[in-house]
Amino acid sequence: MSLMKPMFALLSMVCAAALMAEDVRLPAPRTTGGMPLMEALAKRATSRRTAGEAPTPQQLSDLLWAANGITRKDATGGDGKRTAPSAMDKREIQIAVLTEKGLFTWDPVANTLTETPACVDLEDQRRGASVFLVFFYDKAVQSRDAALADVGFVGQNVYLFCTSQGWNSVFMGSIDRAKLATALGREKDEILFAQRIGVK
Repeated sequence: MSLMKPMFALLSMVCAAALMAEDVRLPAPRTTGGMPLMEALAKRATSRRTAGEAPTPQQLSDLLWAANGITRKDATGGDGKRTAPSAMDKREIQIAVLTEKGLFTWDPVANTLTETPACVDLEDQRRGASVFLVFFYDKAVQSRDAALADVGFVGQNVYLFCTSQGWNSVFMGSIDRAKLATALGREKDEILFAQRIGVK
């Protein structure tokens, strides 16, 4: 009897369990205080030394809010204005979060993490980082040129937040986009870039 069938059955069970996982509600982000902007700009740097402690739920909430969180209500009835601008206010950049606890997608409106069925090993992408953020977008929502500009704004927000916290970060273009898209179930979307973060 082939061992492949039991292996595939086990993998299917793992994926199904992930699909049934409940959303993780993060605490409200802290949106005041921190390092002055001009000091953070002066100290901003890239570092590939991103191995470190896992972030607390509060730290993760603060990080994601800084990246592309909601700052205020939208007078036009939308989901709310964001910390990062976007072309034509499409707000197309989405964020996936990979930590030692698993792979999640972030909902900025509810401020929740939804576990995704990562049926492939992604440790070669995380490489021991405290947090590995994956930036992607729906190609039906925004043009690629605009999305490339918008993801840069989000990445810079992450850089400045990490600087203010004394963390290390590196914006990544050398990633396995096909593997990440498969893990996220986002084959029709485009994986743009990623950012590794080391909590110190």
